Amino acid sequence: MIQLARLVKRGKKWQYEISFKKPDGTFSKMRKSGFATKGEASAAAAEMELNLIGGYQPIDKDKSLYDYFKEWAELYKKNTVSAVTYSRYQNTLSNIEKYFGDTSIGKLTRSKYQKVLNEFSETHAKATTKRFHTHLRACLTDALADKAILNDVTYKAIITGAKETKSSDDKFLNYEEFKLLMKETELRLNPIYSSPYMILVAGTTGLRFSELLGLTWSDIDFESKEIIVNKTWQYKTGGGFGPTKNETSNRTVDVDDHTLNILKKYKLQQKELLFANKIKNEHDLVFYNLSNGPITPDAANKTLKKIQKQVGIKKPITFHGLRHTHASILLYRDLDIFVVSERLGHKNTSVTQEVYAHVLDEMRNKNRSKIVSEIASLYA
Repeated sequence: MIQLARLVKRGKKWQYEISFKKPDGTFSKMRKSGFATKGEASAAAAEMELNLIGGYQPIDKDKSLYDYFKEWAELYKKNTVSAVTYSRYQNTLSNIEKYFGDTSIGKLTRSKYQKVLNEFSETHAKATTKRFHTHLRACLTDALADKAILNDVTYKAIITGAKETKSSDDKFLNYEEFKLLMKETELRLNPIYSSPYMILVAGTTGLRFSELLGLTWSDIDFESKEIIVNKTWQYKTGGGFGPTKNETSNRTVDVDDHTLNILKKYKLQQKELLFANKIKNEHDLVFYNLSNGPITPDAANKTLKKIQKQVGIKKPITFHGLRHTHASILLYRDLDIFVVSERLGHKNTSVTQEVYAHVLDEMRNKNRSKIVSEIASLYA
């Protein structure tokens, strides 16, 4: 139920006041002032009355964006994304508190939103700024759909970022470096230590660290020559299985014969060692150290760093760089971007295009020259 707006003159400005019934049955009032004429106030009031009739429910004027995002993340994200992904939403929440302060969601404007993005981008890379914006946009889009707000303040937001200290070339190895790394890694294989095996499989499949940790022996189909990715290991929150990053991260990944043979041998050796040392691999994890169970990121990166140093790689990558290397090599080999995106478990090809823009730009230039050569050959 909505009562007709009451128009009141406050000094030289006009104000409207509308009484409306909330979902809980109680009545509340909405006021807005600052109109130069009675006609302007009346027109604005009429528009708001239509919004209220259409289902718009004004948020408590004191409810901050911080509180709204916190409730939204707990309701829609906490039990639907992995712990690692949810921790990123928590990081966004901290940044909301830092950059938006106690700004009310109802008073947020496009200009205010853009100013915050600009400030944030001064000290963060473009990719980080985009993630901040993506999280906020998802929340505010839901608020708009629920008619909790009337306008999309994220509309046509401009995303920029500080210059990255690490160039795109430093995030992955070239083909020759990758071959050296894989050969040296294979020489270091020892069933007592899982890190080299994990490095090798990361390089040949492009799986994420948490996906590799979450692999159990039943996930490796030696007959079909596939690895089934359907869970992760929550290494950041004390262990245990968790969901993959997104729905498309649940996938099957084709594996080459050489890697499968290494894994077959490793499976038998691991079983014998566990039995001999009376150690129980409770979850039947593929990558499981005899001394302390699941591998930590520090242990994996330490081993990777040693191997890279051994083969003389001057710009060493982190473990996640193995995934970038895997994808970059496939793209450089002219493999279809849809196939590569599916293999990586990206949400869509847009993610692949953004992350590997440097590779795609290079391939685009190469193919442009190739097109000219092909057309020219018609006249030969």
